[in-house]
Amino acid sequence: MRKLPETTQPPAVGFDKPAKERIMEAADTLFRLLGIRVADGLIAKEAHSNTDTFTKHFGHGEPLIGRFVKSLIAECENYWRGLAAEYPNDPEAQLREWLAYEGDQIGYMMEPRVLLSRTAAELFEVRKQQHPLLREIEEFWQAERRRVVGLCRAAKLRDPLELTDKLLLLVHGARNERGAYGSLKPSRLLQQAGNEMMVAHGARNRPVGDRSEELD
Repeated sequence: MRKLPETTQPPAVGFDKPAKERIMEAADTLFRLLGIRVADGLIAKEAHSNTDTFTKHFGHGEPLIGRFVKSLIAECENYWRGLAAEYPNDPEAQLREWLAYEGDQIGYMMEPRVLLSRTAAELFEVRKQQHPLLREIEEFWQAERRRVVGLCRAAKLRDPLELTDKLLLLVHGARNERGAYGSLKPSRLLQQAGNEMMVAHGARNRPVGDRSEELD
């Protein structure tokens, strides 16, 4: 009797990685979609695992939330490094591009900077001691503030600390506003308002979206 050729069966979908790794990936996906208060059982189910395995590796899920927060901060820091590399020695261009980036509406709710703001709100609990991860987010925001102050100073704009705080009020307001309005969002004016503030503090007066000098 002729033997049939041997075949290798592909691994079942979802089981080609260890359970711990599957749980970490599932947690990241669900945290981005649903927030960090998602049920442990749902994460385990998404990972093709169970709550006993989940608890064995991650307890009540705090390590997964910590990992998620750190990954968001790392993504945000990577953005700033990329911005500095794209516009070296041009702090004003970096500021304008940052405002354009923050004003972009496409896929905004899944951007790491917006998810970080949402996660901070979820970590805040009234009348309780501040969550260590919330302090970690605040430390990143303070570092971001210092970075913007440095760019304002390097661009020789007047009152760099005051300008930075004005810009950050716009930016953080836009980050938290997006889901609260319909199609005509106030945040659509973020870039325009930010550029007007920069001009008021001594920047060149350039139309929103004009990148001609950057492309020369």
